[in-house]
Amino acid sequence: MKLQSLSVIFIIIVLPITMVLSEYISNLIESREIEMLYDTKLLNSTYDAIKAYQLNTINNAFGDVTTQKVNDIEAAASTFFNSLSSNFNYAGYDSNVMQEYVSAIVFTMNDGYYIFSPYTNTLTELKENTEDDSSSYDESYSKGGEIKDGLKPYVYYNCRYVNPSKEFDFVITYTLDNYITIQGMINNIYVYDCGYLYSIDNDDGIKKSGENYIYNGITFTNSQSEEMKEYVGDTLYSYAKINGKKYYLDPNYYDRTETKTIKYEGNSITIPARTGIFYIDSTGAKNYNQTKGYSSSNLKAENDEFIRYYLAIKYNKSAYEYFKKAYEFSKMAIGGGGISGYADKTGNTALPTHGYRLNELSTSDAVIYGSTSNYDIYKNLSQDITNIQEYGEFNIFSGNDIGKSSSNFEQHRKAIIRYVIETNLTTSIASFSSSASTDFKMPKISEDDWEMIENDVCAISFMQGMSIGSKQYNGYAAVSNTLGAEHIDESDIYILATDLNGNKIYCKPNDKKLEKTDGYSVIPYSQLGYYSGILKLNFEQKQDASNNDVDTIIYQPMSYTATGNIRTPYLGSYTSIMGTSDVELIGGGNEYADMHSYLKNSPINLKTAYYNGFARERWGSYNVNNINYELNGNSNGCDYFLNDYQFVQ
Repeated sequence: MKLQSLSVIFIIIVLPITMVLSEYISNLIESREIEMLYDTKLLNSTYDAIKAYQLNTINNAFGDVTTQKVNDIEAAASTFFNSLSSNFNYAGYDSNVMQEYVSAIVFTMNDGYYIFSPYTNTLTELKENTEDDSSSYDESYSKGGEIKDGLKPYVYYNCRYVNPSKEFDFVITYTLDNYITIQGMINNIYVYDCGYLYSIDNDDGIKKSGENYIYNGITFTNSQSEEMKEYVGDTLYSYAKINGKKYYLDPNYYDRTETKTIKYEGNSITIPARTGIFYIDSTGAKNYNQTKGYSSSNLKAENDEFIRYYLAIKYNKSAYEYFKKAYEFSKMAIGGGGISGYADKTGNTALPTHGYRLNELSTSDAVIYGSTSNYDIYKNLSQDITNIQEYGEFNIFSGNDIGKSSSNFEQHRKAIIRYVIETNLTTSIASFSSSASTDFKMPKISEDDWEMIENDVCAISFMQGMSIGSKQYNGYAAVSNTLGAEHIDESDIYILATDLNGNKIYCKPNDKKLEKTDGYSVIPYSQLGYYSGILKLNFEQKQDASNNDVDTIIYQPMSYTATGNIRTPYLGSYTSIMGTSDVELIGGGNEYADMHSYLKNSPINLKTAYYNGFARERWGSYNVNNINYELNGNSNGCDYFLNDYQFVQ
């Protein structure tokens, strides 16, 4: 073939194809670059939302209370949209426009999640149906049928279990750790109970020895106690965390000279009436209104309550109570036998003789309901029930250590959390419509992100519909909240230690230098008066706004008095807090199992400090069940904690 003919073929056929392919590949590259840019902007905005939530909760004693939590989440969502608007400002997008592309923001909590997205207000006007106008709805704030942006009702991580032959019909609510709530019928008896679930009486679980409890080689006794201390402003106070809120003991608040002597744990204790108790309110100021100080003019109930607060602060035994209650609940739940005199959270002691028999529970008993709400276990199964055996059929609570990442319990717990989030979220996103698009679909979430979502408090944002060249953007971003107080996981405890130069530091429990001759020494109980496992949130700066005449004081709660009475904050280990060069890597699954496996062969000083701190923080953390089941009418929801500190007048 002549050269001229080849040239013609190239110009007429090959060159256009090459140009088209080049343009196509260029468009794909450009689309991918824009997609990666949008991924970064979405991730940064989601991080800003988490940071806003952290800032609102760190200085707020009521950050875990549901109403305040809703306010904080709504504020975080507002921060997200403002950040997103700022990030896309170069393209002319504002906050209102960006909401057209964000189908949902999910805020996962310890036992459930909120979805922030548009919803239809179902408010109905009653004026036409009633003669009394005062009973009609006020539509000045919201009107029926309006599309509003806000939080949808809270969704729990729960699953119903039904088996007529076993006489099971109850719901288990799961959390991000090994805490569960049981509610329903077992052996024709209504049960409402909750607690931390452990294997018991084996090497991987909690053992009972007399009145003592042993976990991972550490013994917890009723006689051991702590007096926790930290700074508020410039003053060091003793404190105890009760249901998520810290109560501080002020030894010289009242101008009183009287005293009260009581018997507690066989010892005589004199309580000075000048002592006051405060907490830090939402403004950062000290609030002494929770309890009255001791006074002979008070009612006996008021004085008794104050004394229990005093004892809880001065003689904190949360670690012991945590493992004691966990053992008792676990024995009732999966131990194969009940406990004489044990009461569930309604106060009922007439419980099933053989406990709750969760060791007999199988995934084949797990069902997710559609519209059927009145299911009777003695009737035939309804076709409206969806079985979730696709996650595997096995006995859920079998195995020696239910907390291990490979355990049946862990696999099922994570499957339920994923199922509940995925099904509700898919529906929510699919029903979202805007001027940007009418076909919103949930993107595929990676397995690594699901692992984070199933174990951590997170914010997950979804954005879709923006043009990125050859296609529309459909992405998500997931960011975990590492400074939350609601969920205490195994990586949330830091250890107070002393380095070779005598400096006081804090480090991670898996720091390679801990308890090494050329590294860090764990600060002993004898030096502090408490065990040196500390919640990492305590190392964050806080504000003291008690004195309105001067500027708010910014202070570090975890500080110590150095030589010359100089107050010095504990410094974070450069190699395990600021970086990871000296951290023993813990990987391959659930943080719970990995941390406990790692600590199994660790020095006794480290284990003692860690487990006392871990158990103390969990027992004092906020839990809505501690308010729901209180029997004594204490509106602050602290009876479950204070009743551990009984005394004799």
